[in-house]
Amino acid sequence: MTETVSADTIRRLDSGALYGKPGLPLYLVETPLCRAVIAVQGAQLLEFQARGDAPLLWLSPLAEFTAGKAIRGGIPLCLPWFGIPPDASKPKHGFVRNRPWQLAGTQVSSQGQVQLVFVYRHQADNLFGADFSCRYKITLGRELKLALELENLDASATAFSWAWHSYFAVEDVASVAVRGLEQVEYLDNTRSLARASQEGTLTFAGEVDRAFECAPSRQSIQVPGLITSASSAGCDTVITWNPGAELAATIADIGPHYREFVCVEHGAAFANRWQLAPGEVRSATLTLRRE
Repeated sequence: MTETVSADTIRRLDSGALYGKPGLPLYLVETPLCRAVIAVQGAQLLEFQARGDAPLLWLSPLAEFTAGKAIRGGIPLCLPWFGIPPDASKPKHGFVRNRPWQLAGTQVSSQGQVQLVFVYRHQADNLFGADFSCRYKITLGRELKLALELENLDASATAFSWAWHSYFAVEDVASVAVRGLEQVEYLDNTRSLARASQEGTLTFAGEVDRAFECAPSRQSIQVPGLITSASSAGCDTVITWNPGAELAATIADIGPHYREFVCVEHGAAFANRWQLAPGEVRSATLTLRRE
């Protein structure tokens, strides 16, 4: 059973009201189960915190809220490509995270979970020469559920790569370990995408930038209040990232705050990218929580 969400549960405001940095419209969601903030730009989840738990996500204290510029933190959706494209004039990680989305519907379940549905439609242009549409469901409760539907509206088969670029809040990345990737091969972006195999649990003594193809469906981040990707489907690539001190010093919206987060991202990139026939729809789901 579902009901209409009240105006008190979902409020639209500006980044100036919430963060003292005017520039972007946001949705603030507050329920007995959780609190969340979502930017209209990119349908980007910026904050999520189950009541009584520590925040799940990290939002940079140095984040900028400028139209057309990526917001550092939360869960940006990188699409229709992940990483740096061959054409250096095009933006890293695609463009949907930098474009406004439309809130197409909201509802609340009998258990108190709130669902927001965002949609985005792209018409072929110089950035990406194929028509496509996205439908993105964000379900907020004691845990966070994400669901993406991507439809190729073009007359030709088209390749898409994407990822939920999740920034998880941690006390000190140097003490973090990620389990669930043992013995999985990865591409090491700190060594020109050289291929290697993960030996033991993954730790972050310095810069880490690895893409695990054909990864297992569940990982856990070993911190107090264990963070887990409790389940996933359609997310065959897992990317792990932290810039480390040296690289972070060159990134204006991270700087000394690199210790406060770890990225364990889920999507479909590199060998797992989606090749969609005309009219084909493909979907992915991800559930995240603290335990």
